[in-house]
Amino acid sequence: MRFVLIVVLLVFLSSCVVLNEPSSDENLRIVVLAYRYGYNLSEEELLRIAEGTSYDDEILAYYEYFKTGNLPKFVESKAAEIYDQRILNILKENLSIDGTASATIIDAFDEPPAKSEWDPQVDQIDQDLVQRVHALLLNDWRIKGFFYSWCEKYSIPMREEDLSLYAQFLVNACEASSRLTLRKTSSGYSSFFTDEVNLSLVPTELVLAICYVESKFFPGAFRCEIKDGTVRAISVGLGQTLIDADSLTTQQDIGDGRRDLYTFELLNTHYFDGLFESADLTQLKVGVLFCRTLLALLMQRFR
Repeated sequence: MRFVLIVVLLVFLSSCVVLNEPSSDENLRIVVLAYRYGYNLSEEELLRIAEGTSYDDEILAYYEYFKTGNLPKFVESKAAEIYDQRILNILKENLSIDGTASATIIDAFDEPPAKSEWDPQVDQIDQDLVQRVHALLLNDWRIKGFFYSWCEKYSIPMREEDLSLYAQFLVNACEASSRLTLRKTSSGYSSFFTDEVNLSLVPTELVLAICYVESKFFPGAFRCEIKDGTVRAISVGLGQTLIDADSLTTQQDIGDGRRDLYTFELLNTHYFDGLFESADLTQLKVGVLFCRTLLALLMQRFR
């Protein structure tokens, strides 16, 4: 009888341990929250943040959409925009084409990464995924939404018929980045930046969900972080990677004159030999690369 009671007790305790382990969905939610609110926050802090935001719900809803084609049933929020014309002028100056030329969005934002090894090729991509991306772009275009307005700000002469090709290019770039394993090239800082990070850990559908909610798929989108009336940091690109304003420009009315280490500066130092300039984040492949690298690091931490 005593033996039976011991066995029952052990089974009960082991089942409690299993129940207390976070599910894969909960892990993904924590990753998404850490992407927006800070990789150095604890799970408990991130879950408290979740109680006051719909950001994680929106990302996960679009993640499901890109996997299944089922559109979210709730009303989506508009991609954040805290706009400053000076920042736009600086970013436009770094484009490889004149914004008034008759060129497509791909021509404007298709500069490859600094090393060819960071620009792998793929033979075939999921055309269902391309169609889901295209459907969102088309809807935004027809209602003259966020993506449409950014095309106007950059003087990109887009046409509705160009959106299909852009969707193909975007999915290709997102899928290609999954082929990469990055190795750390510098020492120091947090143990969060591991010696090796495998970008295939991140589902392409999650990368697309982040990029859609953050920038509505416009690679040159940005939002400013303002303190005491001064632009101190800027979120740039498809994944809205955070940079120090002083990394972008030396204009005295932008930044505080001190180079701080935000997400861009840290990833650039640790995994990309410092070869990228902050304005490179407007380039589609680079924006995807930084977005996926941070997500992979987060998935390593919270798996």
